[in-house]
Amino acid sequence: MYATGTMLRQSAALAADIEGLTGPVASRVGEALATVPGEALRRVVLVGSGDSHHAGRAAQLAFLRLTGLPCEALGTQQFLDYGMLGPAGPHAATLVVAVSASGSSPRLVTTVRRARAHGFPTLAVTGRAGSALGEAAGREVAAALGLTERSPGIRTYQASLLALLLLAVRLGGVRHALPGGGPAAEDALVAEIAATADAVRATADAADAPCRELAARLTEAGRPWAPLVFAGTGPAGGTAMYAAAKVVEAAGLPAYAQDLEEYWHIERFADPADAPLVVLAPPGLGHPRAAELAAAATGRGRRVIAVTGPDDTALTGTAWHTVPVTGTAREEWSPLTGHVFAGLLGARLADRLDRTPFSGGGPD
Repeated sequence: MYATGTMLRQSAALAADIEGLTGPVASRVGEALATVPGEALRRVVLVGSGDSHHAGRAAQLAFLRLTGLPCEALGTQQFLDYGMLGPAGPHAATLVVAVSASGSSPRLVTTVRRARAHGFPTLAVTGRAGSALGEAAGREVAAALGLTERSPGIRTYQASLLALLLLAVRLGGVRHALPGGGPAAEDALVAEIAATADAVRATADAADAPCRELAARLTEAGRPWAPLVFAGTGPAGGTAMYAAAKVVEAAGLPAYAQDLEEYWHIERFADPADAPLVVLAPPGLGHPRAAELAAAATGRGRRVIAVTGPDDTALTGTAWHTVPVTGTAREEWSPLTGHVFAGLLGARLADRLDRTPFSGGGPD
């Protein structure tokens, strides 16, 4: 049976997972890429559904910056129907990375088999070795956690994200595209990823009470605010999608993600004028617009919830509520700390509403 207590335990285990997984997964990434013609690649496509797609969106910047290659993150059906269209001829220059924590998603297995038949090099990122998806892809990176408890994806999401970031680092090394170049540059980046465990632990400790308080504020009128809108861009766009999913899965509340600029073009006109807006604002290229939009939304009467660093006075000074997130060494790693609050908030909302995860939406 699903329970919010499991979500809270999994959120508390995230830092230890990074400490335990980074080294072994980095080694598996190296083995999986050994037979990929890295220098001949011209594009990377990250394919998955649900949390796996959100992880791809969050990791996209790492591939763009570290590999020197264009990178797209596509949903499974989108890639299956449209992602293989293009000029006639071999597709060997596009690496298709299929992501599934279970490794058994039937639609994704079909997608990978078809992509491989069309000549795409394929690689699976999964949560267990020897999966059906890994067999279909011919190459597999297993970020295995050995989980036996049932929960909305929290540790599995981070494991997939971690594997993708390590894959971007190694592929950048293969292509001689990393800043500074050489094995030392690759080792330094892997060490940076491993070091995010401290920031993840600090974020989990600091964010729980604010998430509990936020859940209370969002339900204090006797009915929950819905839908909840999570706005972000760049890597935070993927995190926003993941956060909305945890609210839906845990508490059964309508929630969705929107790009910062698209929010300003569309949802700012939605009633009620004081509806909450969750703005994800990690340091990086998207931060100035996030701060600007948060201030403007506050000026229009929105209840802005800032998910950002505790010292980010550009947002915290005017926000209706703040959830603190500890920063990382570089923007590419920011999704590792940015996602931590999502499981906490989903669980706390479910507790306030006396609901259990996956109980909404009627019978399957």
